[in-house]
Order: sequence, then C-alpha cells, then structure tokens
Amino acid sequence: MTMGMPPLSNSPSGSSSGSTRMRTVILDSLPPPAKLYGRALQGIFKRADAVEQLPPLRLVRPSVALDPELIGRYARVCGFIPEQGVPVTFPHVMAFPLHLMLLTDPAFPWPAMGLVHVSNSVRLRRTLHSGQALRIEVESGDLVTHDKGQAFTLHTRIYRGGEAVWDADSVYLKRGITGQGRGLASVPQADTTPPALVREARWQLPAQLGRDYAKASGDFNPIHLHALLAKAFGFRRVIAHGMWTLGRTLAALQPSKPLEAANVQGDFKSPIFLPAETTLWTAALSTTGRDFEVRDLAGERLHLRGRFEWELP
Repeated sequence: MTMGMPPLSNSPSGSSSGSTRMRTVILDSLPPPAKLYGRALQGIFKRADAVEQLPPLRLVRPSVALDPELIGRYARVCGFIPEQGVPVTFPHVMAFPLHLMLLTDPAFPWPAMGLVHVSNSVRLRRTLHSGQALRIEVESGDLVTHDKGQAFTLHTRIYRGGEAVWDADSVYLKRGITGQGRGLASVPQADTTPPALVREARWQLPAQLGRDYAKASGDFNPIHLHALLAKAFGFRRVIAHGMWTLGRTLAALQPSKPLEAANVQGDFKSPIFLPAETTLWTAALSTTGRDFEVRDLAGERLHLRGRFEWELP
C-alpha cells in the first residue's frame, strides 16, 4: 500500500523545467515519520537509470514555528551554544521532511534510501529567532554531473512575512548510474594563493553519533544508524551525517553572537566511519570569514571542505 501525498491544494506554478510546469503541493501538516520512512522502504526496489530531469514538484508548508525545544536538541548534538542563537544550519532540519517527501514521491526515479548527500550551500539573509513562524518551500532542481553516479539538486527557500530569510541548495548522489547535468558547484577559488590551513581542533566522534543526530534532525537514513544496514548500502560501517559535520564545524567557527547574515558552502569529500577521531583545519579569509577542512586524525584524509562567511548585527 502506497502512502499518498496529503495535499490540501495543488496548483501549477510559475517555475518550470523545460516545457513542464512545476506542480505545487501545500501541506498544513506532515505525515508521521514512521509513514515517511515506510514509504522510503517501499521505494527501495526502484531501478530507474539516468533521467533527463526530475519530476517538477514543489512542496510548501505555509507556517512552521522555530521550536525552541527542537533548536536546543539540535544545537547540543552539533556543539552550538545558546549565545549563538538559532544555528545557521537548523532550517535544514525543518525542511528535511519535505526533502524526504519529495524523494519518496512515486514519480521520483530513485530509492531515497542509500542516497548520499555530497554538498550543501546555505545563505542566511536575516537573523532568525526562536518562536518565529516561517514558510518553507522545497522543490526539485537541476541534475548535476558526478564521477560516481547521478547527482541532483533540491532547493530550499524559507520566508518570514513574505521576506526571504534563508535558502539552501542540497546536492544528493545516486551512486552507480551514468548521469548528466551541470557541473557541481564547489568552494569558490581565491584570486590569490590562499593562506595555509592550520589545525584548530580535534574531535572524538562516538559510535552512536549517527543515531544521536538522527533523533535531533529526523534524518534516519540507515547508512547512519547500524553497521548491517550501512553494509547493505555499500559502507563498511555506519557513517556520520554530512550535515552534522558541517554543523559541528560552523558551531566551532561562529562567534558567540547571533548572525545577521551568512554564506556557507560545504563539500562532503569522503565518509567518516564511526567511531572516529577527526581534526578541524582553518584559514582566515578575513575577520568574518574562514576556509575550513575536516580531516582524519593524521590530517591526511579529507572529509569536508568549505567556506563560512558571516555578518554580525
């Protein structure tokens, strides 16, 4: 039995992909997580190869509160402190159920389970505050070329009172198929030789980190939860969520103040197998910007590369 999308209204919208118009679905509530992941499991036997475009679908939640309890749970597992305000990556958690609904839509060509998150770019446009009501929109985007399979983009846009306050592009990878699309955007290259990165921190990542982050974020992809499940999708052990690694890095670099605005680019280069010890390496771009890398304990294997630039009120 396939769980149906619970649309309260459907309408064609102005965004289009080729000659196909975007279909918009308005959601006042979400299915329970168990049903969402049940639908993901039901789609595990999809066997589509490369496609020319993703189904043009936009999912919208008109009013979602920035819940202080959920913010606190997420902040603690990623290392943010209360003085930093709403973590810059927390809205991804708010949007993730819509990501999962889109990835498990019957028209989506590949199984949601086993997809790999390969990069994420975030733009914070205005300071966010606990308790505010936000409009969240997630829609399918471009296909992206990747040497390990077919990658694709999901766009997230968040509004407050009609004003854009946060947006992100998430790139996911379906491994093992030959795909097409635009080139993958990455960390901008400096016009001059960048300063050398220096080791700034060392982190111990426990075996249960994937389960802890899943409870705080709602991302229960099996590759993060149990060794047997991870092996079923080609990983020798459970791996840390890429968005945890990015969040932990931003928590370490952000000043002890809420941000007025920020730009973040993170490229997930190789999995972190849990348990693990990792190191954070940074270089100052300015007083309000850092290039960063997360590497293994020896500083040789690269897990995450990115750039974080911010503005204070």
